[in-house]
Amino acid sequence: MIKQAVIFAGGRGERLRPFTDNMPKPMVSICGYPFLDYLFAVLKKAGIKRFLVLVGYKADVIMDHYGDGKKYSISVDYSVGTVEDLTGRRLAKAYSKLDDHFLLLYGDNYWPIPLNDMITNYNRLGAAVTTTVFRNKNGTGEYGFENNIFVSDKGMVNCYDKTRCSQSLNGVDMGFFIVDKKVINPSDLENFSFEEKTLTRLADERSLGAFMTDEQYYFITSIESLRRFEHVVSERGYSKIEQKGTK
Repeated sequence: MIKQAVIFAGGRGERLRPFTDNMPKPMVSICGYPFLDYLFAVLKKAGIKRFLVLVGYKADVIMDHYGDGKKYSISVDYSVGTVEDLTGRRLAKAYSKLDDHFLLLYGDNYWPIPLNDMITNYNRLGAAVTTTVFRNKNGTGEYGFENNIFVSDKGMVNCYDKTRCSQSLNGVDMGFFIVDKKVINPSDLENFSFEEKTLTRLADERSLGAFMTDEQYYFITSIESLRRFEHVVSERGYSKIEQKGTK
């Protein structure tokens, strides 16, 4: 069902300066290789070989490095936006290149992806979109113990609050969305956040589902979290994507 991964990779990555002065955040080095190498590898392991990368800031760095992806035995396409484009506009601009259903994720989060389980959950809930929610029992989410989402016992999101101010929130939205293309309006080129506008609306309509997990995710949104992920990669031997003819 899900054959395409769509990756947000267009922001400036201000919190990772000076690394991002000359490159986009997904290209920052982790143990000698771009972070995106590890993301492509875990997605390929999950069974996805077609990628659409939504680029903006220093787009040429990503495009020149990966090209069409053939040297990695994958297919990579791009939708080029501006640095100022927010996530909603990036998706609207990419509409013609989107599958009817696709996996949407951020270019700075890493997580082992149980894609078949996620698809089963998506079909069971019958939601337009599902997001992956980390239960955050030990406060190891991006903002410590601060959560941004409330998931009901039925697996539906009742509150989506990026300000993290609402009461009784019980998890962290970590992305890795399964999306029905129908929720995206290609003619809506207003510069808006997909999360704050579309997902909040779907939550209010009880059309946003959740895939709950206790499996730790990793992020490179600051120097500290980047170093933490480097340590995890070294310790656990997470794979990077290999070029043809290499091991």
